[in-house]
Amino acid sequence: MSGISCIHIDFNGGNYDKDGELEKRIQGYVETWENQWGKDPINKEMGARLAYVFNQAHEKSGRRAVVLIDEYDKPLLDVIDTGYTGLLNGKETKLEDIHRGILKGLYSIFKLADEDLQFVMLTGVTKFSQVSVFSGFNQPDDISMNRRYEALCGITIEELLTVFDSSIRELADDLGLSYDETVGLLKKKYDGYHFGEKMIDIFNPFSILNCFNNLQMRNFWFASGTPSYLIRLLAHCNENINELVGKYYDASQFIDYKADMEKPLTMIYQSGYLTIKDYNKRLSTYLLDFPNEEVRNGFIDALASGYFQGSNSPTSWVIDVTTSLDNGDTARFEKLMTSLLSSVAYRFQLKQDPIECERYFQYTFYLIVKMLGFYCTVAEKETSEGRIDCVVECQSYVYIIEFKLNGSAKAALKQIEDKGCAKPYATDNRKLIAIGINFSSEKGTIDGFLPKEL
Repeated sequence: MSGISCIHIDFNGGNYDKDGELEKRIQGYVETWENQWGKDPINKEMGARLAYVFNQAHEKSGRRAVVLIDEYDKPLLDVIDTGYTGLLNGKETKLEDIHRGILKGLYSIFKLADEDLQFVMLTGVTKFSQVSVFSGFNQPDDISMNRRYEALCGITIEELLTVFDSSIRELADDLGLSYDETVGLLKKKYDGYHFGEKMIDIFNPFSILNCFNNLQMRNFWFASGTPSYLIRLLAHCNENINELVGKYYDASQFIDYKADMEKPLTMIYQSGYLTIKDYNKRLSTYLLDFPNEEVRNGFIDALASGYFQGSNSPTSWVIDVTTSLDNGDTARFEKLMTSLLSSVAYRFQLKQDPIECERYFQYTFYLIVKMLGFYCTVAEKETSEGRIDCVVECQSYVYIIEFKLNGSAKAALKQIEDKGCAKPYATDNRKLIAIGINFSSEKGTIDGFLPKEL
């Protein structure tokens, strides 16, 4: 008896937006396994050939085979809501439907070859409807929220501090920080995932390992692939990310529900761009938000790139803004804000409904505030008198900013004073500047900008 045979299918790395690419990928795998285990002398159909491979692997090794499938849903995510088509039986068909049929046929083979298989594990970022993908497959056990596996695919704080102790010390030395300061930054940047009610903190292993290898705290995971399908879905459903994050949901709305293009919340959560941040045991509801800075910054940058079309890249804009605020140059800050907002003027001009206009206003300034958070300390702070729209803390200056829609910059400035927003900074040595900004929906840009030193 030889060792157990492992059949590994990895859909990662492929580009499936062209007709025939998925079939070629599967064909290549099957031919490789046939060279290793033997080829069915009779059947030519792909499913039967693969079932024969499983049978031969079982017989020749003396043990039932293990099948591992990575990124099982990537062939669907690459084409969902794109309109790409291919030929199916000579008829032009959505590539999404063609791929769904191919994957359904592939996964149904596991039921046919059940007696030859010891274990089958599929990983992916979404839970597509089992009727459309797994209807021919024995019911898979979804372990994504199983408390036994909460830390299966990540690194806990205990593992980080023991296994990677020397790596943390090397990074701390390179950054010129203390050990505790470095751990704090790692938590802020890469920690924050939760996969169950126990709220066990999980670090992103891909980002942590790249951080230690490069001795840099960059957005490694997000840089590995922009979630273009999620951006498409948000646009398709006319959903704004600020209306989805920071809210409590029943599990059926994002965990149990099978992903489709009409439910962006489900796919954003299941893709890892939102995670559980709190659990209300009495109501059995979960608070969803961005897991950490890496994901928040990357996702907001991707959204802003499409939203503020015609302007410079969001990252370049933020660098320019940060420079102006670091230097106390409010005039330059006004010009940069006006320039950015001019790129979305047409959106406001198309919105005749006041509610929709208010919605776009909130979304626009939500993206701006979050973008400013890339390089500055930004908080939407609560005070005893109310909430502050935006606080930007720089080395020599603290800016308290209030936004108004179709009002006046003077009214925005007065609101800062009435709320007592300066009180938390009474003993701060930095110069405190309040800025009232009014946005005109008719003009689609800033119509009033008033700074005042407090």
